[in-house]
Amino acid sequence: MIDSFSIGFLRTLWILRDYLDEIIVGGGWAPFLYYRYLLQNRDYEPVRTRDIDFMVKKEVPIVGNKTVDQLLIEAGFEAKFKSLDTPPLIHYEGIIEEVEVEIEFLTDQEGSNSEIVLKVQKDLHAEVLRFISIIVDNVIEVVIDEPLVIQDPHSLKVKVPTPAAYIFHKGLIFTRRNNAAKMAKDLYYIFDILTGCSDLIPIIMSAFEKFAKTYSPWFKTFLKSLTDFFETTDSEGILLVSDQRPATAFTDLDNDQFKQYVYGTFGEVIQELMTFKSP
Repeated sequence: MIDSFSIGFLRTLWILRDYLDEIIVGGGWAPFLYYRYLLQNRDYEPVRTRDIDFMVKKEVPIVGNKTVDQLLIEAGFEAKFKSLDTPPLIHYEGIIEEVEVEIEFLTDQEGSNSEIVLKVQKDLHAEVLRFISIIVDNVIEVVIDEPLVIQDPHSLKVKVPTPAAYIFHKGLIFTRRNNAAKMAKDLYYIFDILTGCSDLIPIIMSAFEKFAKTYSPWFKTFLKSLTDFFETTDSEGILLVSDQRPATAFTDLDNDQFKQYVYGTFGEVIQELMTFKSP
């Protein structure tokens, strides 16, 4: 079975089907796509948010005769101004499958560029954030074939960051959050992939060995952040992950046992990451 919350997300992808080559799904929906379509595990429900984050390049070509903005507005979304900047930050808000959906577009900040928002297509504004290039430059495709969503004989091919790129990005941005709940979600997403996608761990670690060289300064920052936040069982990272544990997760472990499990999980990964050499 698939819940209406997920159907709303998938139908949003259907609305934007002509642009799926130009969009990468990030945020809390990437793990959902990993589990359901990459690993074919349709029983597990990872932690998600109502927000949908789409990562894009600095220029999104117009596909067909409609822009992204036109497709979303025609589907019933409303463009909401979220800042007074020029151009302003815009989110799209609407009701899909009786679920409130909010869409945000993000693009990469390069160098010392101080721009906050970029117009990446006619009437389409993307927030400029550091490290988005990791997502944009490291993607895989998953195939979605849901009879309740796909109104066409063809399936949808959706781009998501590689699991390693997703973890790398989350591990770089969580210390920049000014909201403890968002920090905790970032870290829980990492933990969830490390523990729930065990078949992908060799691929993830192989990718990190390459990241240590291609993103050397960022890799060092990433490793230091994880080391600082997961140094002991009482470290802040352990508490943040524990606070995000759903009631249905790891029910055979009490709080102390779960903290030990989180500590052991991150500790093993950190030890292996330390063996990778940066230039």
